[in-house]
Amino acid sequence: MPDKSHVGRRYMASGQRIDPESAQAMAQAIAGDGEIREAGAVPPTFAAVYCLGPTLAKLFGDSEVGIDLAGLIHGEQSFEWPEQVHPGDVIDATAEITSVDTKRGMTFVRLAMEAIRPTDHAVVCRATSLMILRTPA
Repeated sequence: MPDKSHVGRRYMASGQRIDPESAQAMAQAIAGDGEIREAGAVPPTFAAVYCLGPTLAKLFGDSEVGIDLAGLIHGEQSFEWPEQVHPGDVIDATAEITSVDTKRGMTFVRLAMEAIRPTDHAVVCRATSLMILRTPA
């Protein structure tokens, strides 16, 4: 179970290539039967692929932190996209545990995530996430 000693722990996922076909498929899924608004653009929600997915996989695989996915509740999430991501870009993503608090038998883990395009050092995504973990009985 996470505790305050885990605050500051970072998880890096370097070299996340923005696959044009996958980005296009997500854009089409979002558009549904409608027209894709910006053909060839990477939808903002694609951050789940290049930022959230790879960094959270490393966090969830960290046995020292010991997050039990069966007890995980998604609390809240926020995103901002300072610069646009383009198909073919290579992105380096990081996630950091910024706080761990225990209240009423639950553990609240707050994360800060950032994705950077290393070729020009542009921040392409910033995110925060709050995970709530039920304490095992």
